[in-house]
Amino acid sequence: MKLFASLKTRFVIWVWNHTPTCAEMSRLTSRALEQPLTLKTRFKMRLHHLICVWCKRYSKQLQFLHATAPHLDEHTDVPASRGLSAEAKRRITQRLRRG
Repeated sequence: MKLFASLKTRFVIWVWNHTPTCAEMSRLTSRALEQPLTLKTRFKMRLHHLICVWCKRYSKQLQFLHATAPHLDEHTDVPASRGLSAEAKRRITQRLRRG
């Protein structure tokens, strides 16, 4: 049993030392939604997800939001092109002019 725990600890340490940090993972996860990543980078991200449940959850949440956001307007009662009222625009303009 000690041997298994030792091997597991060594594996986690090795993965931690050879994969991006959590901060880098959040940036890579966002970038992966915009452009394809290299095979090496995707592999490192997968390894990181094996040891970091928080990054894995963040990745899943971001993918969900990316897939769901374009359909948000379909499920709301508020028109998307509503904008500010003329009165609100006038008040903002007045306050900006006052400084």
